Amino acid sequence: SIVINEINYNSSDQYDVGDWVELYNPTSETIDIGDWFFKDEDDDHIFQIPDDISLGTGEYIILSNDTSSFSTFFPEINNILGDIGFGFSGGGELLRLYRFDSVLIDTVLYDDSSPWPEDPDGNGPTLELINSSQDNAIAENWAASSDYGTPGTVNSVSLRNEYKPSLPTQFHVFNNYP
Repeated sequence: SIVINEINYNSSDQYDVGDWVELYNPTSETIDIGDWFFKDEDDDHIFQIPDDISLGTGEYIILSNDTSSFSTFFPEINNILGDIGFGFSGGGELLRLYRFDSVLIDTVLYDDSSPWPEDPDGNGPTLELINSSQDNAIAENWAASSDYGTPGTVNSVSLRNEYKPSLPTQFHVFNNYP
């Protein structure tokens, strides 16, 4: 189903785009996410996704706490919703996505210390899921982005970690043995 795919929880002072999270649809079908809820660990912090929103196969959407700041730094990104009304903790936090009927769809409890990548904590990079088919609740499945993240597009760590098979570089024919 829909996954929490990238998290910007503590921007650098020079590139403060506000807190945002990227949702991704890795499935082969369009999913209606209208009236779904996004929350952090405070149950009073609720952002309801508008009722006319769907994510097609391979599509992304950004939920931002400050769409104005976000759009200043990423003017080419149009698939953004907000202002969500709350930010994320720089020391780690629980993020949750619920379907309209309160069924939990995805959850991530990120942290700013090992085994989680530490570069996203105020240095500029974001947390990016290495592979959307991996469990995003496991710290080792996340990495620091290149530059300031890749909102609304393929994660930079996915591009860096593409599978490259090890192919032989030489061919030898040996005598039969024994």
